[in-house]
Amino acid sequence: MLYIFTATYYEADAWISHYRLKKDTAVLRFQVFYSEEASIRLTVTGCGMISAAAAVSGVCTAFAPGKQDFLLNVGICAGILDGKDCMGELFLCHKITETATGRTFYPDMLYRHGLKEAGLLTGAKPFRSGMPAGAGDFLYDMEASAVYQAGSYFFAPHKMAFLKIVSDNGDAGAVTPKRIKELCALHMGDFTDFAGRLLAIGRTEGDTGVFRDEEEAQKLCGDMHCSVSMALAVKQHIRYCELAGVDYRAAVRDLYREGKLPCRTKKEGKRCFEEFQARLL
Repeated sequence: MLYIFTATYYEADAWISHYRLKKDTAVLRFQVFYSEEASIRLTVTGCGMISAAAAVSGVCTAFAPGKQDFLLNVGICAGILDGKDCMGELFLCHKITETATGRTFYPDMLYRHGLKEAGLLTGAKPFRSGMPAGAGDFLYDMEASAVYQAGSYFFAPHKMAFLKIVSDNGDAGAVTPKRIKELCALHMGDFTDFAGRLLAIGRTEGDTGVFRDEEEAQKLCGDMHCSVSMALAVKQHIRYCELAGVDYRAAVRDLYREGKLPCRTKKEGKRCFEEFQARLL
């Protein structure tokens, strides 16, 4: 099941139409739409961090996610990247920083996706031109950090993803309901492709539970002199490579052939792991 959260109905409209989602009239506090056939449950949270956190916690408590399920936060945002407007572009957010606390969160999406990536700031009020926003290079919304923090009670970091479309660069008055619907409809192909990938990964994890070659993973971790946390990271990379069809074994063979494996020390192992990560990208 894919648990989708949007701030407004206008952001949800294209999803509801495409997947023919039905309204769940049993849920009274939030607008919830679902399709058992499509394995999607979409919730309109309302704008702002408190509304977003309440909706995520309420829906996930009422409809408890399983290990194979994913959370997806979709919506519009303000944005300027590299000093230029990126109006209408879609981004997968690889980090989320909460402006009020300075805390940063990292959704752990490790498989290939083909989307542009960017960091995201979450603030308590709409972005306006002239507001400080991190060296003029940013995406900005009002919900993502709260969705992440509430979602972390129900989903692991690698089971949460955040897709944002740039709708403005600080002129919120130009963002009309019609414009929001148009932007979301424009990227519906990207949305459905990404959603399909998540659902396919969930089905595979539900079927297997573990990656195919545990002994191979253990040997690689041993030859890298991995700490406990690094070993978990190595295994997570292997799992997602298997699920996404990425040939990680070729990268491992090359590291052995080049004499970079096995490593002699933990310091060498850390450098080797960083190179292993780079070769998978």
